[in-house]
Amino acid sequence: MKKFVVTLASMALAFTVAGCGNANDKSGVVADDAATEEAPQEVVVQGEIAWSDSEDAAAAAESAGMESGFQIPTPLPIGEYEWSEPTYMAMDKVVEAHSDGGGISCSIRKGEGVSLEDLSADLNEYNFDWTQDVDGIEVTCHGYEEGVANFLEWTVDDNSYDVWCMSTGEGNLGMNADEVYAMVTSIK
Repeated sequence: MKKFVVTLASMALAFTVAGCGNANDKSGVVADDAATEEAPQEVVVQGEIAWSDSEDAAAAAESAGMESGFQIPTPLPIGEYEWSEPTYMAMDKVVEAHSDGGGISCSIRKGEGVSLEDLSADLNEYNFDWTQDVDGIEVTCHGYEEGVANFLEWTVDDNSYDVWCMSTGEGNLGMNADEVYAMVTSIK
Protein backbone atom coordinates (compact mmCIF):
# COMPACT_ATOMS: atom_id res chain seq x y z
CA MET A 1 0.00 0.00 0.00
CA LYS A 2 2.85 2.39 0.84
CA LYS A 3 4.47 1.71 -2.55
CA PHE A 4 1.18 2.49 -4.28
CA VAL A 5 0.79 5.79 -2.42
CA VAL A 6 4.42 6.77 -3.05
CA THR A 7 4.09 5.87 -6.75
CA LEU A 8 0.87 7.87 -7.02
CA ALA A 9 2.42 10.88 -5.28
CA SER A 10 5.51 10.65 -7.52
CA MET A 11 3.34 10.57 -10.63
CA ALA A 12 1.36 13.60 -9.44
CA LEU A 13 4.60 15.48 -8.78
CA ALA A 14 5.97 14.51 -12.22
CA PHE A 15 2.82 15.79 -13.97
CA THR A 16 2.96 19.01 -11.96
CA VAL A 17 6.61 19.58 -12.83
CA ALA A 18 6.02 18.72 -16.47
CA GLY A 19 3.19 21.24 -16.67
CA CYS A 20 5.20 24.09 -15.12
CA GLY A 21 7.76 25.67 -17.32
CA ASN A 22 8.94 25.90 -20.88
CA ALA A 23 9.07 22.66 -22.86
CA ASN A 24 12.51 23.64 -24.21
CA ASP A 25 13.90 24.59 -20.77
CA LYS A 26 15.23 21.47 -19.07
CA SER A 27 17.02 23.29 -16.21
CA GLY A 28 13.93 23.35 -14.01
CA VAL A 29 13.36 19.61 -14.48
CA VAL A 30 16.91 18.76 -13.41
CA ALA A 31 16.60 20.92 -10.30
CA ASP A 32 13.22 19.38 -9.45
CA ASP A 33 14.54 15.86 -10.00
CA ALA A 34 17.33 16.54 -7.53
CA ALA A 35 14.87 18.02 -5.05
CA THR A 36 12.54 15.02 -5.25
CA GLU A 37 15.21 12.45 -4.43
CA GLU A 38 14.24 10.89 -1.14
CA ALA A 39 16.76 10.67 1.66
CA PRO A 40 17.28 7.15 2.97
CA GLN A 41 14.86 6.43 5.79
CA GLU A 42 14.76 3.69 8.36
CA VAL A 43 11.59 1.68 7.82
CA VAL A 44 10.45 -0.56 10.66
CA VAL A 45 8.21 -3.42 9.51
CA GLN A 46 6.75 -5.93 11.97
CA GLY A 47 8.59 -9.21 11.61
CA GLU A 48 11.71 -7.64 10.08
CA ILE A 49 14.15 -6.98 12.89
CA ALA A 50 17.84 -6.11 12.62
CA TRP A 51 19.30 -9.15 14.39
CA SER A 52 22.99 -9.95 14.67
CA ASP A 53 24.22 -13.54 14.92
CA SER A 54 26.07 -14.62 18.06
CA GLU A 55 28.23 -17.67 18.73
CA ASP A 56 26.58 -18.62 22.04
CA ALA A 57 24.15 -17.48 24.75
CA ALA A 58 26.75 -15.39 26.61
CA ALA A 59 27.84 -13.61 23.42
CA ALA A 60 24.20 -12.95 22.50
CA ALA A 61 23.47 -11.43 25.92
CA GLU A 62 26.61 -9.29 25.71
CA SER A 63 25.80 -8.16 22.16
CA ALA A 64 22.27 -7.22 23.27
CA GLY A 65 23.63 -5.23 26.23
CA MET A 66 21.79 -7.39 28.74
CA GLU A 67 22.91 -7.35 32.36
CA SER A 68 20.93 -10.45 33.34
CA GLY A 69 22.49 -12.87 30.82
CA PHE A 70 20.71 -15.60 28.88
CA GLN A 71 20.44 -19.30 29.65
CA ILE A 72 18.43 -22.04 27.94
CA PRO A 73 18.25 -25.78 28.55
CA THR A 74 20.25 -28.02 26.23
CA PRO A 75 18.91 -30.29 25.03
CA LEU A 76 15.44 -28.81 25.12
CA PRO A 77 13.09 -30.69 27.48
CA ILE A 78 10.46 -31.21 24.79
CA GLY A 79 9.67 -34.70 23.53
CA GLU A 80 12.18 -37.32 22.47
CA TYR A 81 13.60 -35.25 19.61
CA GLU A 82 17.23 -34.98 18.61
CA TRP A 83 17.60 -31.22 18.96
CA SER A 84 20.15 -29.33 16.88
CA GLU A 85 22.69 -27.12 18.62
CA PRO A 86 20.96 -23.78 19.15
CA THR A 87 21.75 -20.74 17.05
CA TYR A 88 21.73 -17.36 18.78
CA MET A 89 20.81 -13.86 17.68
CA ALA A 90 20.75 -10.52 19.47
CA MET A 91 19.51 -6.96 19.12
CA ASP A 92 19.09 -4.11 21.60
CA LYS A 93 18.08 -5.75 24.93
CA VAL A 94 16.63 -8.84 23.19
CA VAL A 95 18.19 -12.29 22.58
CA GLU A 96 16.85 -15.34 20.79
CA ALA A 97 17.89 -18.98 20.55
CA HIS A 98 16.57 -21.32 17.88
CA SER A 99 16.79 -25.11 17.60
CA ASP A 100 15.26 -27.78 15.37
CA GLY A 101 14.31 -31.27 16.47
CA GLY A 102 13.43 -33.13 13.29
CA GLY A 103 9.85 -32.16 12.55
CA ILE A 104 9.65 -29.56 15.29
CA SER A 105 11.18 -26.11 15.69
CA CYS A 106 11.62 -24.08 18.87
CA SER A 107 12.58 -20.43 19.40
CA ILE A 108 13.20 -18.89 22.81
CA ARG A 109 13.29 -15.12 23.20
CA LYS A 110 14.17 -12.97 26.21
CA GLY A 111 13.87 -9.22 26.52
CA GLU A 112 15.40 -7.19 29.32
CA GLY A 113 13.28 -4.13 30.08
CA VAL A 114 11.08 -4.99 27.09
CA SER A 115 7.34 -5.52 27.42
CA LEU A 116 5.72 -8.76 26.25
CA GLU A 117 3.85 -6.81 23.56
CA ASP A 118 7.13 -5.46 22.17
CA LEU A 119 9.01 -8.75 22.54
CA SER A 120 6.59 -10.95 20.62
CA ALA A 121 6.29 -10.91 16.86
CA ASP A 122 3.74 -13.73 17.00
CA LEU A 123 0.69 -12.88 14.92
CA ASN A 124 -0.80 -16.38 14.91
CA GLU A 125 -4.34 -16.97 16.06
CA TYR A 126 -4.66 -19.95 18.38
CA ASN A 127 -7.71 -22.06 19.19
CA PHE A 128 -6.93 -22.30 22.92
CA ASP A 129 -5.52 -19.85 25.47
CA TRP A 130 -4.88 -20.71 29.13
CA THR A 131 -2.55 -19.95 32.01
CA GLN A 132 -0.31 -22.34 33.89
CA ASP A 133 1.27 -21.63 37.26
CA VAL A 134 4.96 -22.54 37.26
CA ASP A 135 6.37 -22.08 40.78
CA GLY A 136 4.44 -18.83 41.21
CA ILE A 137 5.07 -17.55 37.68
CA GLU A 138 1.91 -17.08 35.62
CA VAL A 139 2.65 -18.42 32.14
CA THR A 140 0.20 -17.63 29.35
CA CYS A 141 -0.08 -20.59 26.97
CA HIS A 142 -1.53 -20.59 23.45
CA GLY A 143 -2.15 -23.67 21.32
CA TYR A 144 -3.94 -25.12 18.34
CA GLU A 145 -5.05 -28.14 20.37
CA GLU A 146 -6.31 -28.23 23.94
CA GLY A 147 -3.42 -28.88 26.34
CA VAL A 148 -0.71 -28.60 23.66
CA ALA A 149 1.14 -25.27 23.98
CA ASN A 150 2.70 -23.81 20.85
CA PHE A 151 3.46 -20.38 22.28
CA LEU A 152 4.33 -19.35 25.85
CA GLU A 153 4.82 -15.89 27.35
CA TRP A 154 5.67 -14.72 30.86
CA THR A 155 7.56 -12.08 32.82
CA VAL A 156 9.91 -12.27 35.80
CA ASP A 157 11.05 -8.98 37.32
CA ASP A 158 12.10 -6.74 34.40
CA ASN A 159 12.51 -9.64 31.95
CA SER A 160 9.98 -10.88 29.40
CA TYR A 161 10.10 -14.33 27.81
CA ASP A 162 8.50 -15.99 24.77
CA VAL A 163 8.81 -19.57 23.55
CA TRP A 164 7.50 -20.75 20.17
CA CYS A 165 7.28 -24.47 19.50
CA MET A 166 5.88 -25.42 16.11
CA SER A 167 5.66 -28.45 13.88
CA THR A 168 7.71 -28.14 10.71
CA GLY A 169 5.78 -30.98 9.09
CA GLU A 170 2.33 -32.40 9.44
CA GLY A 171 0.47 -32.51 12.71
CA ASN A 172 0.68 -30.29 15.76
CA LEU A 173 3.79 -30.72 17.86
CA GLY A 174 4.00 -28.55 20.95
CA MET A 175 4.54 -28.74 24.70
CA ASN A 176 2.49 -30.56 27.32
CA ALA A 177 2.13 -29.19 30.89
CA ASP A 178 5.27 -30.98 32.14
CA GLU A 179 7.32 -29.65 29.22
CA VAL A 180 6.00 -26.12 29.81
CA TYR A 181 7.11 -26.42 33.44
CA ALA A 182 10.57 -27.69 32.42
CA MET A 183 11.06 -24.91 29.86
CA VAL A 184 9.97 -22.06 32.11
CA THR A 185 12.07 -23.20 35.10
CA SER A 186 15.22 -23.65 33.02
CA ILE A 187 15.24 -20.44 30.95
CA LYS A 188 17.00 -17.52 32.61
